[in-house]
Amino acid sequence: MSINTTNVKLFIGQAFIVAGSTLLSLLYPLVLYDQTHSTALLGISMMLNELAVGLGSYVWGRIIDRVRERYIFFIILPVSGIGITLLIFDTSLGLVGYALLGFFTALDSPIYSILLLERFSMDKAVVANSMLSQLSLAGNIIGSIMGTFKLKFFTIIIFFTIAAVLNAILIPRYKGDIREDKVERIRDTRRLLKPLISYSIFNLSAEVFYVVYIPLLNLLTLPSWTYFVSYTILYMIDEYIYYISPNLVRDNELYYIFISIALRGFLVALVGYLLFMKINFSFLTVLLFISFGSLYPLYNTALFSLIFKDLKKNRGSILGLFSAGNNLASAMGSYLSGLVNPMSISQAYFFSFFGFSLSFFIMYDYISEKRQRVENKKKVIVSNST
Repeated sequence: MSINTTNVKLFIGQAFIVAGSTLLSLLYPLVLYDQTHSTALLGISMMLNELAVGLGSYVWGRIIDRVRERYIFFIILPVSGIGITLLIFDTSLGLVGYALLGFFTALDSPIYSILLLERFSMDKAVVANSMLSQLSLAGNIIGSIMGTFKLKFFTIIIFFTIAAVLNAILIPRYKGDIREDKVERIRDTRRLLKPLISYSIFNLSAEVFYVVYIPLLNLLTLPSWTYFVSYTILYMIDEYIYYISPNLVRDNELYYIFISIALRGFLVALVGYLLFMKINFSFLTVLLFISFGSLYPLYNTALFSLIFKDLKKNRGSILGLFSAGNNLASAMGSYLSGLVNPMSISQAYFFSFFGFSLSFFIMYDYISEKRQRVENKKKVIVSNST
C-alpha cells in the first residue's frame, strides 16, 4: 500500500488532539506550581497523570485486541478531551481532571498504532509511523506555542472539537482483526521482559529530568516563557528527527538505542555536576534540555522497530504493556522528583544518571542473551544437518 494523501488524512485529527492535550498538560502543572510553589504537589499531580496513562495504556490495548470495532475509539478520544478540559478549568477537581486526561489520552498511542498496522503493509508501516509522529509533533508545537500566550480553556476545547469532526469524517468505519492470543501474549511478554524493564527505567530517568526542569528554571531565575519556548523548539527539532529516523535506524537499531541512552546519561550527569558546583548556566539550560529531548525520536523509532519485527499478534496488548510500563515508571519518576528539595536538585540529576546506566546494561544483557540463543539455534541446525 502506497503512502498517499488519502492515507495521510487518517492522522490529521490526531494533530489537533495532541495540540489540545499538549496545551492542557503543559499549562496545568505550570499554573499549579505558580499557585503553590510546591515541588511535592507538582510531583504528585504528574504522578497521578502518569499512573492514569499507564493504566489506560494497558486497558485500551487489551480492549482493542479483543474487539473488531475501531471507529468509535477515534470519537471517544477527542470528545473525552472536551469534558476533561471543563473539569480541570471549570471546577475545583483539577487533579482529578488531570488524572483523567492521562487515562483517556493513553488511548491515542494504541488506537493510532493499530490503525497504521492494519491499513499499511509492514514495509510501509515504519514510514507511516514516522508520518504519524510528525503530525503528532506538529500538534505538540502548536500546543506549546499557544501555551506561551496562556490562552483560556475554550481554545483547548476548540482543538478537541475540530479533532472530533475530522475523525468523524476521515476515519473509515472498518472492522479490524481480533489480535488477542493469550498463549502467545504470555510468551511475547516473557521474551520482551528485559527490554520492557530497560524501557521503563529509561522513561523513569527521563521523567525526573522533565519534572525538575520547572524548579530548575525557577532556581536559575529564568522567565516562565523559557519553559514553553524550550518545548516548542524541541518539538520542531523532533519533527525533523522523526522524519529522518526510519531510514537512519534501519539495520542500525542497536547502535541508536545504546547511543541515545548513553548520551542522555551524560547530559543529566553534566547538569547535576554544574548544579553541584553552583555554576549558573542560565539560558544554556535550554540547549541542554533540547539536546536531551531530541534523542528520544531516534531511541523510540529504533526500539520499536526492533521489537515489532517479531510480533505477529497481540500488538495492541504489547504496545499497551510498553506504554503502561513507560507511564508507571514515569509516575514513579514524578513522585521521586517531588521528594527533591527545590534548592538542591542536583541529586535528582545524579539519580537520573544512575537510571540511564541501569537501562543501558539491562538492554545490553537482553541483546547478549538474544544473540546467544541465535548462535545456539545455528549450532543445532548444523549438528542436525551433519
